[in-house]
Amino acid sequence: MSTTVKLIGSLLIIGLIFLSGFFVGNIGEAKVMKEIKIGYEDIENSSKIIHESVFTDSENPTIIDNFIMIYLNAKEIDDPNIDLEKPDMYIELNNPNASVGLIDSKLWFVEDTAIIGRRTSESWDQIDFYKIDESDSEYIKEIVEYREE
Repeated sequence: MSTTVKLIGSLLIIGLIFLSGFFVGNIGEAKVMKEIKIGYEDIENSSKIIHESVFTDSENPTIIDNFIMIYLNAKEIDDPNIDLEKPDMYIELNNPNASVGLIDSKLWFVEDTAIIGRRTSESWDQIDFYKIDESDSEYIKEIVEYREE
């Protein structure tokens, strides 16, 4: 065989290996690296949280990114002036693939804005409070289809 035929054969084999790896990689299911769970306190059992909405980065990457930006842009406050025992919703940001909780928080809607209480220890004894602006508050209400009670 001539070297030209060997070269073309080698290139074809390399091309087939590359293409098969490319298609297997694209067909494979994407792993969820981040998820946001939105929950509400159970009316009958106040220690139970019912997660009504779950958003993942594989299905809703924009929602995940927007929530992260809301947390990053929130302004820390000292005196939230809210009922700590009655949040409007619970928000968790997790990495289910690594079984890691990234952010555990409660949210209170106040007038046109909202207050986020972010847990900073193993229990809810230590909370940092943040205020988000009106557009972020409206975005959260829209995404989770929040209804005033």
